[in-house]
Amino acid sequence: MPSSSRSDRRGVRIAAATLALGVAAGMAAFPAHSDDINEQVADASDDLARADAKVDAALKQLENAREQLPQARQELAAAQSELTQAQQRKSAADVKVAEAIAKVAKAKQEIAETEQQIAYLEQRIGRMAREVYQQGGQISEVEILLDSSDPGDFAARLEALRSIAQDNNDTMTDLDDAKAQLQTRLAGLRILEEKAEEAQAEAQQEVEKAAAAKARADAAKAKIDELVAARSSALRDARERKSEVRKQYNQLKAEQARIAAIARAAAAKAASGQSGVPVNIGPGGLAWPAPGAPVSGNVGPRIHPVYGYRSCHTGTDIGAGGGSPILAAEDGVVVSIQNGGPYGLHTLIQHGSGISTMYAHQSSTSVSVGQKVKKGQVIGQVGSTGWSTGPHLHFEVHVNGTPYDPMGWFGGTKGPVGC
Repeated sequence: MPSSSRSDRRGVRIAAATLALGVAAGMAAFPAHSDDINEQVADASDDLARADAKVDAALKQLENAREQLPQARQELAAAQSELTQAQQRKSAADVKVAEAIAKVAKAKQEIAETEQQIAYLEQRIGRMAREVYQQGGQISEVEILLDSSDPGDFAARLEALRSIAQDNNDTMTDLDDAKAQLQTRLAGLRILEEKAEEAQAEAQQEVEKAAAAKARADAAKAKIDELVAARSSALRDARERKSEVRKQYNQLKAEQARIAAIARAAAAKAASGQSGVPVNIGPGGLAWPAPGAPVSGNVGPRIHPVYGYRSCHTGTDIGAGGGSPILAAEDGVVVSIQNGGPYGLHTLIQHGSGISTMYAHQSSTSVSVGQKVKKGQVIGQVGSTGWSTGPHLHFEVHVNGTPYDPMGWFGGTKGPVGC
């Protein structure tokens, strides 16, 4: 396999793995509001889900282009070879046409010369006939003898007569030969003209074959250009998406670190007795922050539905409807209210004993930073801000800045999130 193909395949795997890792890690803090993780993109916003689909399509397009490119190149090579052969056959046919045309021209020249020779001989015979006629027709040897003055004169006259007769016979023979030769050459000309027409027809066929081969070569080249462009576009899209997902992932990690730092600082301040927050949680434990609403997502590992990569979900998702009241889980002090980023509008409350609770994706808030709140007090309303696929409450419990499973305060086992 060519190194470029291995590199392309390796690039696809790296791009897919990196994108999946970034998306999966980012999804940890914003799961889908659905019990069926296979039907919705768990822990992703609508925008991120659409972007995932776009990346997946781009990578499939890249792989399809990579798979089709060798076949397209073979088609191009075959078409170019066919074009070369057709051009060679056309050149050979052109040579035949040129030779046939030259032979036809030569034959026509020979026919013209023969016709000239016939015309000359006919003129000569005509002239001889006129001379004989002017002399009174055919002269016999007796007449020559009677007209001769002596035997020498007779012999000379007789020889002259015989010479004229022989010359006349030779001229007639030459005329017959010339006419026969003319017919032969005319017949040959017709054959040459037929061959010339055949050669021209053959040349025309090769021209058409060459044109068809060129069209196929052009089509194969265009297909390669299209595939290369598609591959380049897919690579560009994947790289751009990789950068975008990495940015979101970094934002999420920074937000998690910021909230953990605030929770640790609040816990330390509460432990020192400077915050006015009760040192211990009341005997009733934490209150459910969204009365009557069910759990729609627990803490723990999450698997990306497209790439299969694992991530960690550090809170409990509660399936409360948009606008539903959010209650403080315990007495405490509001230490942070932020709007934006993965969690959207979210509130952090310090309760003492190192415990903080966080309420994310709110549509609105009813408290302010530094305000003391009572257990069960309305602190805001459920929404779908930040990286959220629908209205729900993302509820976290931190102990000295470490995320714990909130369900440990509602019948489950208390302990850090195990992933």
